Amino acid sequence: MSGKAFLALLGIIALSVFLRFWDLGSTPPGLYPDEAMNGNDASEALANKQFEVFYRDNNGREGLFINIQALSISIFGNKPWALRGVSGIFGVFTVLGIFLLSREMFRSRQNRDRLALLAAFFLATSFWHINFSRIGFRAIMAPFFLVWGLYFFFRFYKDIGSAPSQIISAAAGGLLFGLGFHSYIAYRAAPLLLLPLIISGWNKPRRDTCFPCLALIFILFAAIAFIPLGLFFFDHPADFFGRTSQISVFSEPLPLKAFVINAAKTIGMFWIYGDPNWRHNFSGAPELSIIVGIFFLIGVIIAKINIFKKSSDLTERFNSAFLIFWIALMLIPVMISSEGLPHALRSIIAIPPVMILSAFGLEKIIEYSKRWLKKNREKHPGHSHQLSRIGKEFGLLLAVMVIAIAANAYDTYFNRWARHPEVPAAFNTHDWNIAQYLNTLPDNVDKYIVIAGERLDGRIVTISSQSVLFGTDTFLPEARMRKNFHYLSPEDLDAEFQKKLPEQAVVVFLTKEDKNFASSLVKKYSRIRLAVPGDFIALIISPL
Repeated sequence: MSGKAFLALLGIIALSVFLRFWDLGSTPPGLYPDEAMNGNDASEALANKQFEVFYRDNNGREGLFINIQALSISIFGNKPWALRGVSGIFGVFTVLGIFLLSREMFRSRQNRDRLALLAAFFLATSFWHINFSRIGFRAIMAPFFLVWGLYFFFRFYKDIGSAPSQIISAAAGGLLFGLGFHSYIAYRAAPLLLLPLIISGWNKPRRDTCFPCLALIFILFAAIAFIPLGLFFFDHPADFFGRTSQISVFSEPLPLKAFVINAAKTIGMFWIYGDPNWRHNFSGAPELSIIVGIFFLIGVIIAKINIFKKSSDLTERFNSAFLIFWIALMLIPVMISSEGLPHALRSIIAIPPVMILSAFGLEKIIEYSKRWLKKNREKHPGHSHQLSRIGKEFGLLLAVMVIAIAANAYDTYFNRWARHPEVPAAFNTHDWNIAQYLNTLPDNVDKYIVIAGERLDGRIVTISSQSVLFGTDTFLPEARMRKNFHYLSPEDLDAEFQKKLPEQAVVVFLTKEDKNFASSLVKKYSRIRLAVPGDFIALIISPL
């Protein structure tokens, strides 16, 4: 790698760090219950010194991400950014990983560094990837593990380095690839991605090392990484399917029709209409910006031409087929689901090949432009000055485009999306504000959190209450008792007050502001008064 390429890579990494960590303490706002559930499981694991390979609450979640979040909580406390910072780290290292993978895949190309830098830049500035790098969901690990696992696979697939270094690559790649099964359910399709690599590598002549041996080492270490989770699923087979069976297209009356509609929605999300969920996307906006979307379309077209064009370079043809296969394979789990499509989160594992193909499309444009300029200089030497000026203007256009993409990434996320009035509700900011208010109250004051319309559970209370539980650090029963926190239904609250009104207490309403119920309590008990300490109402019970 040249010095300029290395400096460019450092700049891209710095940009990715900035876009993933800037203002992480307040953006996104609040804390979504699924994020908080992770944090509460992590807190419980820390307290009990028992870290699970799979946490069964909330439809079940692989435990690796939660256990890493537990380490962050142990250092930084119950803060949203302590959960989300883990995602940011995985996001940044995925940017580095896609550079290394792209560079390895296109090793035979003269301008492989430029293509790899473009892929890393597109990923670093992708709203799609930035957003999930700032939310405490385990899915952000899936592209990380797949990119790094494939990078090390390509290291020995391309027969690069000495035999010992290739053995290390096979072992490290297998371990990382296997850890991907601990990330997100959609990752389970990833082993199929290895088939074309193994088949083509097995038949590759003139190698200095034994490819079948290295492939077996890779598979062995992947299996070792998967074993703990595999043993859990062997003992709890129902958890293997989890939420998948609930949202499968096969539960629809006309599954084939549903699949075709889902496929159209999923493919259209790149250019036409994206995920409408404000938590996952700038609601309805395509997952790719206009510029990157154009490059992606060009990359897809050229890749398909390469696949069917017999005169194409064999490496170029294989890479084109592999990237198209990668995208298609990782979108199939999305297409067979029937909830909330298009769905940016479930499609997260397809982000890397989309960015590589986008870079491939732009790289082809640059190559074509350079060939056109060279050809015309030779054909029209008298116009070399004008052609040189055109070349400089094209370079300036590329520089402006790069700046515009980076500026647009910042503006879209931090100015347009983060300030949109729909975003706080998407992250349950109301509940987080309640938690912060309750934290200001002394431990000796009874605190009643009223949850309507949900079945109360003795351990986790309810899924919707997780943000308050995490924010107040009252997930564990001992903490609730020590801090005088009571999570109960409106009926239970009324029954408790009829028996005996506490000496000093505060009542807040989690599910919604039930003003009628609150007003009835104010009328019934003279010591209760209504207060509005924030974007919620509270009932204050004054001391005798």
